[in-house]
Amino acid sequence: MKSFLQRIAHAYSHIPPADLQCFCFVFPNKRSCTFFRNYLLENVVSDVPFFEPKITTISDFISEYSSYVEASRYDLLFTLYNEYSKLSGGIESFDRFVFWGDMLISDFNDVDRYLVDAQQLFKNIKNLREINSDFLSDEQKEIISKYWDIELPQNPAGRFWTHVIDDGKPHDNRDAFIQLWEILGPLYNNYRESLSRRGLCYSGMEYRHVAKRISGMCKEDFPYERIIFSGFNVLSSSELSIFEKLRDIGIADFYWDFDFPVQFKENTSASHFIRRYIDAFPSRYDISIDVDDIPDIEIIGVPSNSSQTKVAGKILDEMISSGEIANPDNAMDTAMDTAVVLPAEELFMELLHSLSPSLSSINITMGYPLKLTPVATLLQTITSLHLRCQCIRGKWCFFYEDVSDMVSHPLLRMIDYDTCEAIRSFIDEERIFMLPSDTLIARFPAFKVFFLPVEDLRSLSAVFSYIYNVVDLLIDSISNLPDAGDMNLEKGFLTRYRLSIDSIYNAIAHYNLSMKESTLFHLLEKVTLGESVNFVGEPLKGLQIMGVLETRSLDFENVIMLSMNERIFPRKLINRSFIPNSLRSAYGMSTSEFQECIFAYYFYRLIARASKVKLLYDTRTSGLRGGEMSRYLYQLVYSFPSDKVKIVNASFDVAAIMPSEAFEIEKDENVMNILNRYLSQNENRRYLSPSAINTYLNCPLQFYFQYVQRISTKDELVDYMDESTFGSIVHAVAEESYKRIKQDRHEVKITKEVLMLLKKEEIPLQRIITNCVNKLYNKLPNNSADAGAYENQSPLQGEARILGEIINDFIKQLFTSEMNHAPFYFVEGEQEFMTTLPLNGSVRYNLKGTIDRIDRLENGDVRIIDYKTGKDEISVNDIEELVTAKDERHGHKKGVLQLFLYCNAYANIKGYDGAITPRLFLFKKLHSDGLEPVTINKEELRDFRDYNNEVMDRLNEKLRTLFDPEIPFKATPSECHCNFCNFKILCGQSAS
Repeated sequence: MKSFLQRIAHAYSHIPPADLQCFCFVFPNKRSCTFFRNYLLENVVSDVPFFEPKITTISDFISEYSSYVEASRYDLLFTLYNEYSKLSGGIESFDRFVFWGDMLISDFNDVDRYLVDAQQLFKNIKNLREINSDFLSDEQKEIISKYWDIELPQNPAGRFWTHVIDDGKPHDNRDAFIQLWEILGPLYNNYRESLSRRGLCYSGMEYRHVAKRISGMCKEDFPYERIIFSGFNVLSSSELSIFEKLRDIGIADFYWDFDFPVQFKENTSASHFIRRYIDAFPSRYDISIDVDDIPDIEIIGVPSNSSQTKVAGKILDEMISSGEIANPDNAMDTAMDTAVVLPAEELFMELLHSLSPSLSSINITMGYPLKLTPVATLLQTITSLHLRCQCIRGKWCFFYEDVSDMVSHPLLRMIDYDTCEAIRSFIDEERIFMLPSDTLIARFPAFKVFFLPVEDLRSLSAVFSYIYNVVDLLIDSISNLPDAGDMNLEKGFLTRYRLSIDSIYNAIAHYNLSMKESTLFHLLEKVTLGESVNFVGEPLKGLQIMGVLETRSLDFENVIMLSMNERIFPRKLINRSFIPNSLRSAYGMSTSEFQECIFAYYFYRLIARASKVKLLYDTRTSGLRGGEMSRYLYQLVYSFPSDKVKIVNASFDVAAIMPSEAFEIEKDENVMNILNRYLSQNENRRYLSPSAINTYLNCPLQFYFQYVQRISTKDELVDYMDESTFGSIVHAVAEESYKRIKQDRHEVKITKEVLMLLKKEEIPLQRIITNCVNKLYNKLPNNSADAGAYENQSPLQGEARILGEIINDFIKQLFTSEMNHAPFYFVEGEQEFMTTLPLNGSVRYNLKGTIDRIDRLENGDVRIIDYKTGKDEISVNDIEELVTAKDERHGHKKGVLQLFLYCNAYANIKGYDGAITPRLFLFKKLHSDGLEPVTINKEELRDFRDYNNEVMDRLNEKLRTLFDPEIPFKATPSECHCNFCNFKILCGQSAS
């Protein structure tokens, strides 16, 4: 079966070659022109050279008869704003107008393209607004307002269009909006005149101009003997006017691609317009054919977007194996040709990676949107980096998340992986929220350009200069890579992005506009939204990868179409317009119904004469896309025979990788050498900590990963105050308050009067809170020469300020709670220690840690206090509970065990044989008391020695298994530990 374009070429093959130069063939797009030119040359036989006919697109044909040049998007936007400012008195800044401007340009374009009487339309818009605002009862207005969540004016219609402010209060936003409606007519006229004076136009303006010009021309005014229009579907009023004029003077010929199966022709939306055109614009030659049956259609449900590309690649492989694609080097063989159609452009890259290497020739007929390129996403990340940059204490600082996002970008990591990793490590180690620019530049000079602050974001030249430097650095960096030849695609994207930036910079400079930095970056973002990168290839050779619009007038034997989901194809279009849909319909302008007819025609025309069609859709039910098939798929399923339309679901076998048996680590010689260092007294010794001992008791395998192999498990850096950070700040504020009173003395007596004074001294307390919040929450760098001092006096702002006030109240409550135990002597806070404790006979293990607080009662007893923000239990019924978990839901009493270790360490280091009382300070119970006594067998523990021998014997019994080479490290599944373990993926264990 010959294709539509082949039949047109064959129909005109009888024309003597020398006469073809007097013909002009007009098509909807360039792809149609390319294929038709090839088919025409195949049909025309000539022994002598000849000039081929004019083969062009409709837009180029219109431009040929226009005396204007189509302006760039930015020329149109800035010109419109200048004219609007003149009419409105400059009451609206460009920053606000930019969001209206695009909508106005689109509306004016439609007005001209559909040859609408602009003044009459704008008058009707005004009248319609007046009707909507006045000819309703108050009750109707109230119901409409509640239902649609809009406010309808309650004043008379005539007042709707005035700017008089009755209440004496300014209404700048309302006035600007109302004035825009009033001046639509004058704005339209002045806008067109301004462009016309400079020889510029927009698309619709050019179409109206050419339609008017052609309407006054006769046959002799055209350089062509015949103009042949082929493959069109829905025509605008200006195109209809041109077609009618050329038909009436006898130089036009028309060919309509409507050779569908009968079942497809009955689709009213697909054939709504074209049936009329066939009657109104007949063809000179009959090229129609009978298409008896619909193709074999397979609808394939696939559970993800990326999987669709994998399935498409598999289908192509099967077609190669079966011989349906006889020549993999050229899937566009004249006998069998194949196309993959992508309604969703973002699948393009994934599709390329899913194709078989045997498909060596691929022709990409769609432009790839610049917004989807790695370059665009990287530059958007860098833009966010600078928009959130802040000046803190005279230094420009970047938010850690923005820096982390930038160095995590795949393109930047390809360019300089080592620097990206170094910056990520710096963020993890320093744990600072706001990273100083000068620090980043000094430590990572390779990325100096990225971290140079744009101090004046309102300066357009400064912003553009920065962006140019960034783009140039990326281009140079890619060019200097060893495998630079493999990154030509990225270099092409960068070059295209730079050209787009040039266009907007030149336009802004020409019109001398001022705008906020957010508006500028909005325009820069629009650059990537509206631009695309075109690929160079051989259009007549290879597998065709196409967008929907590129398929017009082309026929394929095999069609594979992805993303056949509702809202993707047809794409849901939101009509952002100042012109109500009712008036659009009345004036014959484009409406949502037009778009429905266009999409339906594209779909049915594409598959009408194919042999085999594969239609893929995403079955996932996540977000707004609920896995719903396109309406066109439903039409196929319910309207056509089941033997022609089949539905299948693609499935993937995914096996969970789990250990077949319990995972354990044997203690070989290397492991024992490491473990023995915890017992050694030489320079290479290691120290256990109370936390490490608790980890071993919880799960020996977790201890192995964390303390033997020392696999890092850094906590995630977060920009909110979690429970642990809150407790650390309260703890630090309390200790700093006591140390301020103690100064250099060995100890200081804390009485109720002292605690009352600490509560009343607001300024010193606020200073300490500010320092602690800035250091532990805001993560500001410490500028003090004394690393132990808090010198972060930047005022708290925003969330930190609110949290500071909460902490202030919390600390005062803490001091109130402490009064219940005063007087006492504060000895030390955050006391670090290193010592050894007996394990077995003469064998001792190394222990180190930090005691939160040491104080002394007036009777001489020492208290060892550990601060806790969690729900640690302080009541012990059986000593075994300190080292053995009660069940999988409850761990051992680690808080009390930790206190015993602290007490042993203090007594050992100080040689103190007096009473030592362990206490837990539970922040969660602050309002009741907070400083809770430890109880064993329901009796308060006043001296740890009362139970110490029994506790340490039980503990040593457990610890001896750690140093036994015959006992491997095994996981201990437990609900209370496995759920929060960083190594559960490695061991494959989880609580049942």
